[in-house]
Amino acid sequence: MDSAHTHRICLVTALALAQLVSRPSLLSQPPNTLRPNTSGPPRPKDISPEGMERFADAENRWRLTVVDPKAQMDPVPPSVRVARNALLRPMLQDMRESEKGGGLVTEVPGLKSDYGKPDPKAIWVVATFDHFLVIPIDAGFNLFYTEMDFDIDQVVRQPSTSLLAPGMAFDVAKKGGRIKKPDGTIEAWRLWPERYQAQPGHVYLMEIGPLSAGGLYYISAQWDMSSGRAVPDDPTLTWSSRQAIDGRTQSEIIKYFQSIYPTDSAK
Repeated sequence: MDSAHTHRICLVTALALAQLVSRPSLLSQPPNTLRPNTSGPPRPKDISPEGMERFADAENRWRLTVVDPKAQMDPVPPSVRVARNALLRPMLQDMRESEKGGGLVTEVPGLKSDYGKPDPKAIWVVATFDHFLVIPIDAGFNLFYTEMDFDIDQVVRQPSTSLLAPGMAFDVAKKGGRIKKPDGTIEAWRLWPERYQAQPGHVYLMEIGPLSAGGLYYISAQWDMSSGRAVPDDPTLTWSSRQAIDGRTQSEIIKYFQSIYPTDSAK
């Protein structure tokens, strides 16, 4: 593994395995702006016209991009990929069995937990959503997940046990995606429109924290910083300290963290 491999932190939202891997090149999947077609090629058979309509203005419409695994290069070391797949396989298998089929799933994601102030054990970073991959687990392409790469621009704060730094990157895995199978068919799985979702090319202030097993991490909150000021990913979320972040610039947010954590290890 070359030195670049030591500068990647692999992160999942309750699904993926954190490891250091190399920064990929030429892997970006362009975000899609999919709207119902009134002319041209027919709509894809894997998603209904109603499904396409619901995704028209969804922030996660980029997930409808069809990804051919043969046309993408996996930057993750084989041993790390094997470990991730071993972790995800039973979870995704249970989902397949409970759904009794794939396609467009219309369930609503669970609500986020509310809390009073930032967790002192949490890690806060400013990171850019750089690219994404869709990774099949089994040979039949029945189980697969979408892997999002975030490049760290700044570590706002972190406990002394964390070693993140600008220039590193982390991956976030989400169930399902839209994939081209070896037989040429396309399947969409575990997809539903989301109004508040990270988008490729956007910059985010993110609160992350390690899970207990295998160096896992989770994302508990995020703000879109692309405009230069923090916009919450879900303005309906109740958070008593949000007024100290919402609408603030990055420098103002850093000052806020320094005021509540005077001994914090922000870098």
